[in-house]
Amino acid sequence: MLQRGDLVPHFSVGTLQGLTVQYSTIWQRRNLVLITLPTSDSESSRAYLSQLASEMPALSGHETEYVITRDNVAGIACPGVVVADRWGEIVHVVAGSDVADLPPPAELFEWVTYLQSQCPECQGETK
Repeated sequence: MLQRGDLVPHFSVGTLQGLTVQYSTIWQRRNLVLITLPTSDSESSRAYLSQLASEMPALSGHETEYVITRDNVAGIACPGVVVADRWGEIVHVVAGSDVADLPPPAELFEWVTYLQSQCPECQGETK
């Protein structure tokens, strides 16, 4: 499994909204919050998605792409959350045995805020 400091592998997934997202369109342009959910729907999945939907307006923007998928991504747990900077370096990763173990939207927002406080030029020079 991927860990903090690893690079996000390039992937192509279908979102819950039926769109296809290719990481190559995000990489070096936007930060990434990738949420992987089990293929089977459950009460905990529905509750988590409801919580994300209610708080998504506060989360939107911040030069961050939020990708929620039921597709497998190599090296990323399911259910799981990966937060990465625009260069693909993982700054936070969570693997859960159940969707209820995933971080709440407020915690995701804190990680995105942390990424926004980093100097993009300085971070890019170290990659």
